[in-house]
Amino acid sequence: MMNKKVKTKTQNFCKLVSVFTSIFIVSPAYASDWLQCANLTQIDVSTCQILNYPSASYEYAISYNTTEPLPVVCSFWNVGARIYNKQPYLVVSDNPTAGMNYGGFIFYRGTQASDDATSTCSAGQWRQRYWQLTQNNRIELNFSNGCSGAEIPVFCRARKEASINNILNFEQKRLALLPDSSLLKSNR
Repeated sequence: MMNKKVKTKTQNFCKLVSVFTSIFIVSPAYASDWLQCANLTQIDVSTCQILNYPSASYEYAISYNTTEPLPVVCSFWNVGARIYNKQPYLVVSDNPTAGMNYGGFIFYRGTQASDDATSTCSAGQWRQRYWQLTQNNRIELNFSNGCSGAEIPVFCRARKEASINNILNFEQKRLALLPDSSLLKSNR
């Protein structure tokens, strides 16, 4: 049986190894794993950022119709904000033999659209629509699932270019969510 002091030191060592592994042996494209950091209502529509996770240091993703977070972009054009997936996935594909299209989702607020979230949804919510690429590589908007907000999780990860301190802080938050390893528990 491991005494408490040795067990704690072993756990701390394992967490430290995990941090260094995440920093130095991760895929060269990414600095860290995705961590749920907010929900859609917590994105500030005027800056398109999440408090404590500025977009200069963190990349955002949304898991919508997928089991994995999809990287998103927020753009401004004159008025309002739009959040949409960077890489298309298959939409309008209920019957694959009839055809499928590449596309995705868009959430918008503060735009001039008649169904914009600020005029038709509760405070903090965003209007959702699907989009798809046409044969002429144009974007066509499809139906809407209405207003979305707190039920849509937003994920963050430190950008590759982020400082080591940002990565270390992010890894500490990620490790705090992990359960203790069963390898560290004593066999009784």
